[in-house]
Amino acid sequence: MPPILRLIVKKGAIKIGDTQTTQVDKRFLTWFDRDPERKIPADLNLIVSPADGIVQYIDILEGKQHVVIEMRYTDVHVQRVPMDGEIIKIEGGGERIPEGASVRKYTSTKMLPYQKRTILETEIGQIAIRQITSFFASRIEVFVKVGEKVTRGQRLGRVIAGSTVVLELPMNIKVLVKKNQEVMAGETIIAKY
Repeated sequence: MPPILRLIVKKGAIKIGDTQTTQVDKRFLTWFDRDPERKIPADLNLIVSPADGIVQYIDILEGKQHVVIEMRYTDVHVQRVPMDGEIIKIEGGGERIPEGASVRKYTSTKMLPYQKRTILETEIGQIAIRQITSFFASRIEVFVKVGEKVTRGQRLGRVIAGSTVVLELPMNIKVLVKKNQEVMAGETIIAKY
């Protein structure tokens, strides 16, 4: 069995390959819940990644640029605020994304996808961060509150297990990352304005 699977599981009743499992090893949970400090860039006019992961798409939907980041199980699952602003709305209580919703195109690998969408008013206009996960890992936490002033790199929330984070930006912002690029929350520069 690969070392990561040995760390994740203990012997029990569910069969994974040659191994019987029932419990997740507490060492894995401690490692998975890690929340390291990050070096937030201090330069002006930057937008940083809201999540660790791999850029899956850079797309245009509903008049916004979407930078879609797929988080792997090995990534830190704490999201960060991409730029200074004020939280003006938090949509969804982690409800299922309706069939036919435009962002469902990013969730084809997720069974019954759920999301929360946090909207910020910033000096470049409104931006949004969508935290998306599947039914089996449907816990999404948002640490910020409506009316709160937030700063670049501040902790925004957490998505449990493998997930997707979508950063919505105005059309006039120059996105600097590329598809398949690895990014780190709070550190990687996504765009400049």
